[in-house]
Amino acid sequence: GQFTIPRDLIRAACTHFVDMAPDTIHEHTFCCGGGGGLLTDDLIELRVKGALPRAQALQQVIEQHGVTHMAAICAICKSQFTKVLPQYGMGMDMIISVHQLVGDALVFGNEH
Repeated sequence: GQFTIPRDLIRAACTHFVDMAPDTIHEHTFCCGGGGGLLTDDLIELRVKGALPRAQALQQVIEQHGVTHMAAICAICKSQFTKVLPQYGMGMDMIISVHQLVGDALVFGNEH
């Protein structure tokens, strides 16, 4: 998978970037639990269980670094975490797309 470019975009668009624990990212990353056709409310219990490793990694950076958002490059991940993070006591608005971060950071000329 591609790991460097999304992180470079996040660093360029944000004032504060923290990666999750090394054993939970890059080649060791966890699936969000919503891929492979699981993104349906009929399978919410399975989806919540599938999201547990990433939710634990997120909780760790929240506690250690005061992280307020988790960026996702994948639309499935964004949909999944919006639905399941509240099951772990986190706000559904904690998940944000990398595309939104970049869009919010754009500045177009001088505004008068």
